[in-house]
Amino acid sequence: MTNLKSTESSAKSEGRFGAFLQTCAVSCCLVCLAASSAPCQEPDVARSGGVTIHKGGGIAGVVENPDADSSGYYEIAPSLGGKISVAVSEVKQTTTLRPEQISYRKFAPLEKDDVASQLKIARWASTQKLSAIADAHYQRVCELDPENEEARKALQHVKINGVWVSNKERMEQNGLERVNGRSVSKQEAELIRQQDADKEAARYWKKEIQFLYQGACNGNQRAREAFRSIRSPQALPPLVKTFENERKNPEGRILLTQAIAAIGSPAALGELGKIALNDPDMDVRVAAVEGICRKKIAAPDAVEYFRRRLRVSSDVAAINRAAYALGRLQSPAAIPDLINALVTTSKTQVVVGSDQTGMSVDNTGKISGFSPGGGAHVKTISQLSENETVHEALVAIVAANFSTPVDFGYNVDAWIRWSREKDQLSNFYPRRDR
Repeated sequence: MTNLKSTESSAKSEGRFGAFLQTCAVSCCLVCLAASSAPCQEPDVARSGGVTIHKGGGIAGVVENPDADSSGYYEIAPSLGGKISVAVSEVKQTTTLRPEQISYRKFAPLEKDDVASQLKIARWASTQKLSAIADAHYQRVCELDPENEEARKALQHVKINGVWVSNKERMEQNGLERVNGRSVSKQEAELIRQQDADKEAARYWKKEIQFLYQGACNGNQRAREAFRSIRSPQALPPLVKTFENERKNPEGRILLTQAIAAIGSPAALGELGKIALNDPDMDVRVAAVEGICRKKIAAPDAVEYFRRRLRVSSDVAAINRAAYALGRLQSPAAIPDLINALVTTSKTQVVVGSDQTGMSVDNTGKISGFSPGGGAHVKTISQLSENETVHEALVAIVAANFSTPVDFGYNVDAWIRWSREKDQLSNFYPRRDR
């Protein structure tokens, strides 16, 4: 139980307003004193000053000795008088008030709840730059006297057609809202709020991804499960960034790829396509393709993406990686492009010739011939590549989509004749190297 040294309360109040505040303050103190036996709503210590207790709850009031020794007691004075002493060891946090806030807490409850008294408090609070307090009391004046011009103007209300209207109401009538200090349309306000929410989500997910990924890499099974259960699209950018920075750990990249796949958004599937084509580790590429295949609705776009890579890529490795993905997706629409990529032409540059002068010697040791050096030069050599993965994908797609499987090996002409019979070449795009 919270260690309270002593409790006493005395206060003088006038009128219903003071009595109301006194009742609230005493009730708050009594509830907090009973915190160990019944739950209570923690008072707003940050606004009113006081202490927050380790075990929950708090006591509002002026902390008269904020520098109390660790073995001593904090002396707290509620606004209505009296003293409450709380052991320093029981206190989680103290909040001290400005001198003018302390003055307000002492005299405001003693004022009457009428227009004159509320105006007096509001004017004083304005001079002390306590704007929130001043507005609250001006608002109370408006409740007591709706036509009070001083209070209305202090709150920046204007009179329209004989009716006092607040800034908020006036903006709403004009279809405007106040957001981040600006008056904007409702549509723009919604956009700003969404952008703010997205920024906050981005900050959250950046920290969360770092925490979960580190735990998963250290073998924490709960972290791994939490990592794979991520579904928020806002988590995608930090996942991709972490993937790009992870160069040495293929197992970690597989885990990241699975998390990206679990999100399943169009942007996430686009990232999986890049991973399937570009990652140096085969297991990571396979994980990316499996993630795409599990999202059936994404199959048409994925097929088109990998078909384009078959048509335009000059890299044999990229061609075979795209073919593997198409083989897993099993779409007959890819057949023309796979036929076209069965045999591709790759070009390499080699250095031929020599800068050295040459001569020939007969078997007697005499020089029999002499030829000056012709100089080195670069020559481009074209080579045909039979792409095994392309062939495997083509055979697999035919077997999955036609009643009679066929296999013409790397005979492109035979595949084309078969395809024409099956009317599969309506979308045939010749490669640039054929």
